[in-house]
Amino acid sequence: MNAALGLSMSSAIETLTGRVVVISPHLDDAVLSLGATIAGASRNGATIIVLTVFAGDPASRLPSGGWDRRAGFETWGHASSGRREEDRHACALLGATPIWLPYGDEQYERARDEQEIGEAVHDVVKGADVVLLPGYPLSHSDHVWLTRILLASRLPVQEVALYVEQPYAFRVVLGLDPSPAPLSWLTDAAGAELLWNRGAASPRDWIAKWRAVRAYGSQMALLGMRLNGERRLRSMLWRDFRAGGEAIAPLP
Repeated sequence: MNAALGLSMSSAIETLTGRVVVISPHLDDAVLSLGATIAGASRNGATIIVLTVFAGDPASRLPSGGWDRRAGFETWGHASSGRREEDRHACALLGATPIWLPYGDEQYERARDEQEIGEAVHDVVKGADVVLLPGYPLSHSDHVWLTRILLASRLPVQEVALYVEQPYAFRVVLGLDPSPAPLSWLTDAAGAELLWNRGAASPRDWIAKWRAVRAYGSQMALLGMRLNGERRLRSMLWRDFRAGGEAIAPLP
């Protein structure tokens, strides 16, 4: 990851003003990655929408996938309903509005229609001042797929930026996951090597993130965040706080 900071950004991205949409592949990614930034922007008057694409189908009676089964859910519908409620609570703590699309993630092995999902996202983000997409380390196949198709679809918004995904980036730091190889299509979209900037957030915003992340009760243990009395969660948040904030890279 390029550690260069301090790039001059447009005011909309730098301060996240106006209508901001954070694209969250799953029902926790946006909050884990940008919770403090979302809290601060909302408190300062921005309208923040957290759009989860793979939010599932609450009416489904299909057996739960491997990940959801480990989280204690019996069916896809059970998992979708339970995790949406967690997301509703987390977003409320940050002052964000959640919007959920009814698509399945990789564990359900359902055919994905790129055009359909792209159009559904376009309907929500149209006219937004800023849209934020997953951008590093893109080690999860759902994140790679979603960012790739959305960048290729030319989102109808003023500005687009990428965000560092947690806890995946923290796992790279800990040596639990390998450093990702550069993705040529992402470099092409950026037009150059990505430059990451850290957005300042107050201690109050970090406390809000701490509470919001803990709202995802079904996911905490699976993500390794309950180890040693939540030590890993505290370490992840403290590292970003000490570094200056959560990282965002603007695209041209």
